[in-house]
Amino acid sequence: MERSYDKKDKKVPSRESIIGLGEDSFRKNYYPELLEKINDLEQINARNRALISTMPDLLFVGNANGDISPFAFYAQQKDKMIQDILYNTQVMEILNRGVIRALREGTLISMDFQMSQGAVVQYYEARFLKSETEEILIMVRNMTERILLEKQLRLLAERDSLTNIYNRRSFEQAMKKYDQHKVEKLAILSIDINGLKFFNDTLGHFFGDKIIVDAVSIINKVFSDLGHVARIGGDEFGVILEGEDESQIELLLSRMNQKVKQYNNKGKDWILSLSYGYSYLENGIANVEFMFQEADNNMYQNKLLKKESTHSTFVKTFMRALEAKDFVSEGHVARMERLAIFMGEILLLRQDQVDRLALLTKFHDIGKIGIPDSILKKPARLTEDEWKIMRTHSSIGERIALESTDLKDIAPLILRHHERYDGKGYPLGIKGDEIPIECRILAIVDTFDAMTNDRPYSRAVSAEEAEAEIKRCSGSQFDPLLVEVFILVINDYNA
Repeated sequence: MERSYDKKDKKVPSRESIIGLGEDSFRKNYYPELLEKINDLEQINARNRALISTMPDLLFVGNANGDISPFAFYAQQKDKMIQDILYNTQVMEILNRGVIRALREGTLISMDFQMSQGAVVQYYEARFLKSETEEILIMVRNMTERILLEKQLRLLAERDSLTNIYNRRSFEQAMKKYDQHKVEKLAILSIDINGLKFFNDTLGHFFGDKIIVDAVSIINKVFSDLGHVARIGGDEFGVILEGEDESQIELLLSRMNQKVKQYNNKGKDWILSLSYGYSYLENGIANVEFMFQEADNNMYQNKLLKKESTHSTFVKTFMRALEAKDFVSEGHVARMERLAIFMGEILLLRQDQVDRLALLTKFHDIGKIGIPDSILKKPARLTEDEWKIMRTHSSIGERIALESTDLKDIAPLILRHHERYDGKGYPLGIKGDEIPIECRILAIVDTFDAMTNDRPYSRAVSAEEAEAEIKRCSGSQFDPLLVEVFILVINDYNA
């Protein structure tokens, strides 16, 4: 008789009953624990899915059979990117090569590739790592922003910010490629803008920068397709040419001169002048330091030949430009000169004073070349800010005159020609006899001629009205003694 408590009476639980929780005892003992594990796995899965969806990278899984598929669920915007990669034959070939390498080497592998999206090229980096299950995890990251930034930084490192041509650092690196190497037909050119300091000192660096940009435009048109063009100093440029005959170098320089002439014939308010020199090696071992020094020496020799004529031409050009800019120049200067000389002779001034007075009537407003037309020719009253700019023409004119041998003596007079007898003038605020007599005479004759001739912002008045206004300003704007002399002689002068 078998007993119910014998071992053989006990039922051995099957694996299926345990997994399916078919038995009440297992359901009772393990269900809460399994439910907790399932909840934990779901939470981990949800967390991983959220983490992957927030990553900027695309994840794929590859294997030795050449199968590559997305790693996980992605947001809709990533689906398009994934499809672009999966259907791009060239990209998939690259990814498969990366999978094979990662399987073979067992280390982290990195590969780059490009993919065009319309007219835009996108840059990507793919990383491959083998897992314990012999699968390859592939991470693809869009590197476009970083690559473009690196390119921009490299560009900034080797380019001049104003002209966008190569800078001195890049020029020196380019020369090093030839140094102590056998070369054929190598030329190094040195080109310099004549008088850039003159422009900077008289009209300001903004105007000087425009001259530089215009000069580079000409130099580029001649040389950029043939060699390495760089800005190697404030007003200096270097060019490296290889494979050109020396006769061709001369022809190119002649072409550059011709373009400079064409530029100056366009009626600019200024002139452009370039000096240049070059060193040429037909065949042999290049010593680029010696060649550059020779080119520089030849350039400075060329500059010395042009120096005097260039400065003289600058001043003549400024006067021509002033006549074009200043609406009262025509006739106004000639009338003022005759009246000022007449007053000077009546006052028994020395001949050198009369000569300076005559020059002053012609050149006192030369600084207006540096004043914008929008201010100079404005038909209405100037604003306070516009007046601040207008007042700078006195100091601009002084700087221009100091650069000219012919005008250097009247530079102090040009600076002071807007001072007032009561000290309320500009730019120095001096008064009385501190103001040179030439400037005090000019102030009267300039005002008289301006009032008795039409201007865009004012109609001409009669000579009697102009005389009355000058009398009213005697002792404030004008020297009272000179006003008396002027009133006495003006009728004789007009007669």
